[in-house]
Amino acid sequence: MLPISLPAQILTLLCECGFGGSLTARDLQVATGKSQSSVSLALGSLGEQICRMGAARRTRYAATKDILGLAAQQHLFITNANADITPFGQLTHLHDGSVFVKTLVGDKSWRSAPNELPWFLRPLQPQGFLGRQYKLLRPDFPDDPDTWIAAQTLYLAINHITHPPGAVSIGANTHYAVLGAPFDLPARRQYYDAATGNIGKTLPAHSSAGGEQPKFLVEINGGDASYQHLIVKFSPPHDTPFGQRWRALLQLEKLALDTLNEEGIATAKTSIVESQTRTYLESQRFDRIGICGRRHVVSIDTLHDEFVGGSRQHWIHTCEQLAAKKMLSLQTLKQVVQLYAFGQFIGNTDMHFGNLAFFIDDIATPEPILAPVYDMLPMMWRPNIHDGTFDVTPIREQPLVPSYTPEYATAHAWAMTFWQKAATLSVLDGAMRQACVASGARL
Repeated sequence: MLPISLPAQILTLLCECGFGGSLTARDLQVATGKSQSSVSLALGSLGEQICRMGAARRTRYAATKDILGLAAQQHLFITNANADITPFGQLTHLHDGSVFVKTLVGDKSWRSAPNELPWFLRPLQPQGFLGRQYKLLRPDFPDDPDTWIAAQTLYLAINHITHPPGAVSIGANTHYAVLGAPFDLPARRQYYDAATGNIGKTLPAHSSAGGEQPKFLVEINGGDASYQHLIVKFSPPHDTPFGQRWRALLQLEKLALDTLNEEGIATAKTSIVESQTRTYLESQRFDRIGICGRRHVVSIDTLHDEFVGGSRQHWIHTCEQLAAKKMLSLQTLKQVVQLYAFGQFIGNTDMHFGNLAFFIDDIATPEPILAPVYDMLPMMWRPNIHDGTFDVTPIREQPLVPSYTPEYATAHAWAMTFWQKAATLSVLDGAMRQACVASGARL
């Protein structure tokens, strides 16, 4: 049997480190019985098969692994509000499934847990209705994108996902082809109807447009001053059981956001487009500026996992912990309290940790800034996809976190305004309008 070369021995040792493992040059000298110079030469010959982490005597080494056939090492870029593209760092996919990122400027680096991404790359993870559409590109991937390993997410991000939230991009994939809808409203209605028809043909088995808010991405090119990057939610056809209810819910979502905006709260800018068959809620993306400018954004879910940890309770608890770490101002915390209470007062039973976002303008030293509000509506009235029922029960008494009486009073006043206006919406049927009146009375 031919003797195994020193580089091969070292690579084997690094591959056998296990999850989160890495070795120093001294570890390798002891394991192989070779001199420091021999180990250094062997490490140098391995090139991109290994990743160097740290500097000088603190340098550690880990084996790399290709990204489902793509190079293990990929360049990262950031696009700013002026559409300037700046190299950010280098990403390396490691043998244990973790991801290591080293910035080009300074000495900042991150290593994720195995099969996860560093926190600021989490927006690359496809989620929800849009995320499941990417499953069609790789039928061999798990049905739920939340269960994808890092290599699967990175593969899609490099090859296919050209419009993820935020400002970080991988490799040469820094701009994306424009899939533009007509600026003219009548033509846009036809475009949307055609788009939703195509989406309906590709929905995965057992999915239901009645069980969540299906959506697609589009851009409206009205010139530099009116270029819009949109997320477009849509109802099922109006003549279906769920169609009229989702039509009402989309109108209520716009009303909730408009109510907050009138009180000085930044919200996603929305508009309703009605065709003969469906209702569309256009929501402008707040992570896009002009034609090609971007701003990085992450969900409170990401901030919780990275900077708080432990089980999730609700938005307020996580923001309290971030404020205690001096990452959020007291003013921002109070605003989150108001938003959470407003959601409770209008029956938003879907305030999960993906439905609140923060801008991150400096990844190395993050100071989260509350992003505009979105997905705020009475989800207590969404159709029940299991038995086909339509609840019109008025708002129930909501559990609230103690110690925020002034913020609750403010949110209560906003909710009263919402219910008063909701009761006048003609798109709601009689039972829903009566429930709006009753909800206001219960508050």
